[in-house]
Amino acid sequence: MCGAVLFLLIFAVSVIQASDTMLMFVGEDLEVISIASRKEEAASKAPAIVRVMTRETMDQTQVTTIAEALAESAGFSVEQTEKGSVPYLRGIQDSALFLYDTVPMGSGAYKSFHLIDHETSLAPVKRIEIVRGAGSVLWGPDAFAGVVNAVPLTGKDLQGFETGARVSSDDEARDAYLNYGCDQGPWDLFFSLSGRVSREDDTAYNVVSFWDEGGGPAAPEDRFGQEMPADSRYVELYSSVSFKQWLTLSARLSDNTKHFSVSDGADEFVWEERLSAPTETFKLELSKDVDLASKIRLTGYYTQTRLHHEIIDREFDPAENSVYAELIYDRSMFTSNGLLTAGISQRKTKFSDIPVWKGFFPDYLDEDNLYFTPEVETVDYENDLSSVFGQYRHKFKNVELWAGVRNDRHDRFEDKISYNFGGLWDLYSDWVVKSAYGTAYRTPFAAQVAEQEDILLEKIDSLNFQVAWKPDKKRNIGLTLFQNRIENHVIEDRYAGAGLSIANRQTIYGAELECDFKLLDGLSLSGNLTVLDNTGPDETYLYNDYSYVDSDGSRFDHYQQLDYGYNTGSDVLFNARAEWDVTGNIRLIPEVHYFSERAFYNPVEDVHTKCSGAWTMDLNARIRNLFPFEVDVFVKNLADTRYETPGLYSVISGNAFNAGVAIKMKW
Repeated sequence: MCGAVLFLLIFAVSVIQASDTMLMFVGEDLEVISIASRKEEAASKAPAIVRVMTRETMDQTQVTTIAEALAESAGFSVEQTEKGSVPYLRGIQDSALFLYDTVPMGSGAYKSFHLIDHETSLAPVKRIEIVRGAGSVLWGPDAFAGVVNAVPLTGKDLQGFETGARVSSDDEARDAYLNYGCDQGPWDLFFSLSGRVSREDDTAYNVVSFWDEGGGPAAPEDRFGQEMPADSRYVELYSSVSFKQWLTLSARLSDNTKHFSVSDGADEFVWEERLSAPTETFKLELSKDVDLASKIRLTGYYTQTRLHHEIIDREFDPAENSVYAELIYDRSMFTSNGLLTAGISQRKTKFSDIPVWKGFFPDYLDEDNLYFTPEVETVDYENDLSSVFGQYRHKFKNVELWAGVRNDRHDRFEDKISYNFGGLWDLYSDWVVKSAYGTAYRTPFAAQVAEQEDILLEKIDSLNFQVAWKPDKKRNIGLTLFQNRIENHVIEDRYAGAGLSIANRQTIYGAELECDFKLLDGLSLSGNLTVLDNTGPDETYLYNDYSYVDSDGSRFDHYQQLDYGYNTGSDVLFNARAEWDVTGNIRLIPEVHYFSERAFYNPVEDVHTKCSGAWTMDLNARIRNLFPFEVDVFVKNLADTRYETPGLYSVISGNAFNAGVAIKMKW
């Protein structure tokens, strides 16, 4: 496989230049998406259930993170824990593959660790693309219940400078960025630098020391005090340069430190944690037309994330890096009615010093505990993944059909074949009917690698059916019904030390309603509604509550069975937004959000709690053409500032009232 990849890469670079035109199903250029079929096309005609959030929409609603954008999208429930956002897509936790310019971000060792909060700046992002449904055929393992891609700006999108700043009251945040774009015909350049300082958590903590210098427990008289978390800091640099649309080089460097407080289930002990995720990504893209009907695309990247996690006074330094090469061949066939996309890829991923907890950390904080600390082991492992994939689409007048297959060969895990098929019926130009079915697999997280000898990859079967009505640019409504069936489902325990859940099967049914209407000149409404229902068994843990060594030196582990219900996040989600041009210079954008109750389970402490649902409201006022810059004045969480949400070990307060102002200028 490696030899084949090398041969194809050399061939791609040496291919002679031909025509600049290749006929594909481009469609109307309104909302463009690139991740549904690995090329840009109209979202309404894409072979998947998709949604696009544009830069304009994010500016209007003062969305500042990917997590906030997803919370306003159909299918997504996003919980805010002390550590960061936990996304549920269609009732499945941590189930979307997150990409930045098609490069995976986040962690492969921790499925519950995402870089979708302020670790990823939206300053250079042009749009966020969302595919709901299994996406493994084109994107490989971990494109489980969906794919989310942040698409950055290029030098052809911005000419000159753009700068912006933002301040807000709740977390005393100060944000600033500088973008620069240059288009010189055959080549273009884009550069972005952004930073943020904020006090994201003002909860005082009382555990100030726990481990001594030798790794044992600190003396009880040294453990307790009263301190406050420090400010969190974020900085990111992104740059890209392109030549004649066939060569693109890009780099993204991100550094951040997040300070936050965490409490145990009884809120008796509170401690500080600090989490850093410096990330480096370098990407190369080559694209060549072979002839009028075919094109070759080469992509290669290197990415590295060096995590740094401090819990009170102990440091953990896990690291992940990945090298990837991919070659894709597109072929337009049958008088441009057919499109074949075929590819081959190779990825080598290395994980180092990944901590796996063997004890439930809050249990050890009691001041009567003089001699014990939780056991933590670190694991190192690698995985080489070779893949061959292909998808074919064919158009018959107003009907389009597609089918695809992918073979993933892991050197450490079991090999898997995923596939998809579906169809689109463009009915009388006003109605579009889509049906899509696909399978996907999820690679294991570090605790599975450390604790399981024979790992069965988690599998999903995703069935989708959508009916959409779009008579013109002013009106659009769509209804999607879906079913997700999951096999070998194992929870990555976010409560450190509870262990792994026993593999089970889950089935989730749901419906998503989305609409956009322009009622009058200067007034439009949009919104979405998601409803979920889960059928499946409870999650079961075998928790190692104590161990002992007998007189012969043999170790015995005692296990307690812990059960709790499968958690879908909120099973009813509602978002609505109005855009009202009060004058030619002032626009008001009110938003209303609702999420139903959320379950919090702490199996070790035997805590089962329901956090009530809540209605929240945001309001943004955009002022343009009155100053040499644009101004946004915003308030968030007007309706409910006292709701609770699941945290890491306990129930915590939801987002508080927040007000602020943002300015932006181009020159």
